[in-house]
Amino acid sequence: MSKWSNWIKLASKDYWIDYKNVYNGPACYELGIGGLNYGNIIPVYVGETKTEKSRISKYAKGESHLKEIIDEHLERGFTLYYRAQAKSSKAEAKRMQDSLLTKYDYGWNILLNIEEAD
Repeated sequence: MSKWSNWIKLASKDYWIDYKNVYNGPACYELGIGGLNYGNIIPVYVGETKTEKSRISKYAKGESHLKEIIDEHLERGFTLYYRAQAKSSKAEAKRMQDSLLTKYDYGWNILLNIEEAD
C-alpha cells in the first residue's frame, strides 16, 4: 500500500505549482488549506483521478470545478496544498476516495454536493 506524499504547495495568491514533475498515473488526493509555510494544513477536499499530473494541471490552470472556492480562499490569504497516494488504477483510487468520504468530513466535498443537489 502506498503512503501519502508530503503536503506540496499547490498555490498561494501569487504562486502556482509547476506541475510538470507531478506523478503521471492514478491517484487519490487531498486538497488542504493552511498558512504560507505549511502551517495548520486542514484537508478540505478528497478526489481521485486517472492521471494525477493532468488533474493538478487543471487546478494550476484554473480549469477545475473548484475554481471559485479556491480563488476565494487564495484571495483571503490561504495557501492551497495537496498530497496524494499513487494507486495501481483509477478504480483503486476511487475506492480509497469513497472510503475516506465515509470516515472524514471534507468541507468542500459536502458544499459542492449540496450545491449540485439544488
